[in-house]
Amino acid sequence: MKLSLFDTHCDTAYALYCRGASLMQNPCHVSLEKAACYERYAQFYAIWSNRQLDDEACWLQFLKISDYFHAELERNAHRAVQVTTATELETAWREGKHAAILAVEDARMTAGKAERLDELKARGVRYLTLLWGGNTCVGGSHDTKNGLTDFGKAIVRGCFEKGIIPDVSHASEQAVDDLLPIAYEYGKPFIASHSNSHAVYGHTRNLRDRHFTAVKELGGIVGISLCPEHLTDTSLRPAAPEDIFRHVEHYLALGGEDTVGFGADWDGTDLPPEISHVGDLTRVAKFMAAHNYSDNLIEKIFWKNTYQFVMKNL
Repeated sequence: MKLSLFDTHCDTAYALYCRGASLMQNPCHVSLEKAACYERYAQFYAIWSNRQLDDEACWLQFLKISDYFHAELERNAHRAVQVTTATELETAWREGKHAAILAVEDARMTAGKAERLDELKARGVRYLTLLWGGNTCVGGSHDTKNGLTDFGKAIVRGCFEKGIIPDVSHASEQAVDDLLPIAYEYGKPFIASHSNSHAVYGHTRNLRDRHFTAVKELGGIVGISLCPEHLTDTSLRPAAPEDIFRHVEHYLALGGEDTVGFGADWDGTDLPPEISHVGDLTRVAKFMAAHNYSDNLIEKIFWKNTYQFVMKNL
């Protein structure tokens, strides 16, 4: 079986911009060359709000990075294309091209200006990670106990109204609780683009079971992160494929066969020792197969679940 991959989170657009590197071939975790092992490949590219910059400077940097990434896609138009709709995704894969979807990590770059959602949508942003670290104009991140601000709640509503998917990875427990009634009011899905299970390993970045259940009920998706510190206690031993497997297993036990996928956090974190780039994720598939996962279930986790979600919501 030749695998496909549809991953919900990487920081590669940011890494390419900082390095002045090419999407085709580079030292990053993600390149078209490294992903050539997959039959089909789609990737959400999240542009991060650098914590060393203020909110307005993050916005200006987003514009520069998205311009750079768009230009890079143009240079590799024979192999990759930005997609903003389900139809464009189908066309890209039918033509044998890598499908790239833009996202934003940390909505504080809106800097208190909800109208910036329109610019994000126009540039092709299709999910918005609400928080990253600390307290912001949007609310409290995972390292705080604070929830969404009034502005943060307005951003969530604006996302649902404008067709941008809210993402709760990095959000505090309270912030996710504050999002839930809004999501149920609209009856629309939200996602956790790169969040492991808090029940398996209690890192503040990891997702509570009740939040996973809400994602599932509303038809969202949860991506498994490869960040070692979110997989296991790395002070005791390095992370390994079985740690990834434990988080997948727990989500499946919660009824998540159609909900769980991968949001590896390529180029945004160190990786477990046995994985050095996007192509190495095939080793996890072999590990799953050795533990009696069917080809269909492996395909669901690697690409089908996220593909189905995107087909319904882009």
